[in-house]
Amino acid sequence: MVNILCSPIEQAYIPSRTNITSLLLLDTNLTDVEFEMHNSKLEILTIIQSRLKRVPDSIKHLGLVKVIDFVRSRIEFVDLSVFCKLQRLQILNLMHNNIAFLNLSHVSGFAFASLKEIFLSHNLLTRISWDAFSIMKALRLLDISNNLIHCVDGVLLSSSLTNLELSGNRLTALSCCGWNLTSLTNFYLNNNTLEQLPDCMEETMPNLSYLGLASNQLSNDDDNIWNRLGILLHLQMLDLSYNRLTSVVWYNISLSVRYMNIRNNRIQYMSIPMPKDGLNFDAGCTTIERFQVSSMSSNDIYSNMYCIPMHCSWNSELMGYRNRFQCSRDGESCPMCV
Repeated sequence: MVNILCSPIEQAYIPSRTNITSLLLLDTNLTDVEFEMHNSKLEILTIIQSRLKRVPDSIKHLGLVKVIDFVRSRIEFVDLSVFCKLQRLQILNLMHNNIAFLNLSHVSGFAFASLKEIFLSHNLLTRISWDAFSIMKALRLLDISNNLIHCVDGVLLSSSLTNLELSGNRLTALSCCGWNLTSLTNFYLNNNTLEQLPDCMEETMPNLSYLGLASNQLSNDDDNIWNRLGILLHLQMLDLSYNRLTSVVWYNISLSVRYMNIRNNRIQYMSIPMPKDGLNFDAGCTTIERFQVSSMSSNDIYSNMYCIPMHCSWNSELMGYRNRFQCSRDGESCPMCV
């Protein structure tokens, strides 16, 4: 292992005969690095806080590399083809750069054979083509959060992808029609400007268990929002906080959700049919005036209903019934919700 920290080094040449298995270059003036052909030792390459503006073409000479990190540098453009023949590469981390364009110029053979995780967050991407990622047969995690993406092209096809992160972009709409993500369990779309659920989402990713849609512009103008979410039979965690919803009406009698966050919406009416044991929901800072849950007991549902126009609690003495859920008007204001 070799670590070079806080160095004025500007250029580096890594010969093939070196026995270095792990190389870290942190906080340097590095503008260029070259790797000699037939390097058979280096497995982990980490370059953080450099002046690199491009990924060196000689990276393709690292036949045994498993992890590549180019983080907090000045990289502006990436041709993913330079990584395609690295048969053992598992993790590619390009976070916190100035990447505005991704390209895949040519691939052949067993491209990206072992690549499992790609991190592209905190860059300057405005457009993404899914075609480049669909050929990565081992890909499990794709993080393109915190960019400037407003448009996506192509269809995303993957039987291995489990985590897709698109939060912190500028998406006003998203079509998932034609996608095929049968293994996807976690889908993050927080902090965009979506007005409707992504088209075809429930058909193309049927095994979702976590769906993050916080801080968008979703409203009940999308008439089918609750019907569509009810089709996701494996959904367990749903975050719809900080949107423009006015009601929550689940129609799916076999509600699978265990945690639902709807705080900071304009919700006035909420109805949940027969929740399964352990449902926990956060409805704080809403305007709920009517709340209905059928076949519910204190063992079934846990509510966090703070700063709303009414107060709800379990009342074991009401009318001789045990564990009766009761709501009443509450006129107190709540500055924390402003």
